[in-house]
Amino acid sequence: MSRSILALLTLFSIGVPAVPQTSESNDALMLKARSLYDAPFTRNLAAFDCEVQFDWKAHLMQMLGSMPQPAVATAERLQTIHHRISLDGHNATISSQPETPDFNGSPQAAKLEEVLIAMVTSGLNAWLPSSTNVVLPVGSTKYQFEKLASGFKLSMRGDNVEGILLLDSDLRVTSGEMKAPQPMSFTTEFESGPQGYLLSSIKTEPPPNDAAFVYTYQSVDGFQLPSEITVTPATTGKWQYRLTDCKVVKFIKLQVGPSKQ
Repeated sequence: MSRSILALLTLFSIGVPAVPQTSESNDALMLKARSLYDAPFTRNLAAFDCEVQFDWKAHLMQMLGSMPQPAVATAERLQTIHHRISLDGHNATISSQPETPDFNGSPQAAKLEEVLIAMVTSGLNAWLPSSTNVVLPVGSTKYQFEKLASGFKLSMRGDNVEGILLLDSDLRVTSGEMKAPQPMSFTTEFESGPQGYLLSSIKTEPPPNDAAFVYTYQSVDGFQLPSEITVTPATTGKWQYRLTDCKVVKFIKLQVGPSKQ
């Protein structure tokens, strides 16, 4: 997993010791902001898994500009491997069929397969903070809103987290500048979905760990899940894949009433 993704996951999952909030309007604004985001893992989504669709010939053509015969052979070999990816609200894991592909005599194919797995998992791991509603401060992190002409500035500070988020007038996060857990800046775009704001893109900086992620969505059993993900890391070209045949696992809510005598 890239350092930029690790930083995002660390940033958006930190809780700190309780700090009393002093402004009622400050708390009310935070509650309103959090209610506007579509976060399926805070409802009854337990996990989901999907088949990964990736076109190796199109990808290599884009990278190389042409398809010499060795590249065609490599693409055809890689296309025989099938992948499914699962996400449980904590991290993304990928499985392959066959489980251990035979790359004997083709180190280039083995390397490309390794990079594809990294791109697919990083794409969902970058989406994870928005799907668990931890883009905004969680726990009892100390925070303060400041009204701006363009929207709001949200300052936050806690144990191993310090930074500023900018939100537009509709309370969509547009960018962030972090000092801790490590210096990092990012920009985000959120689109309106049927159940709230959906992350449509995020870009992290500075180099050499900058990366960009773009998402489109599909409806699966009442949840908005990624449909197509485009990952553009700093060191390689664009990687675009689709998620199909998605299956979800839901939490079951039990109603417990008083026992009958």
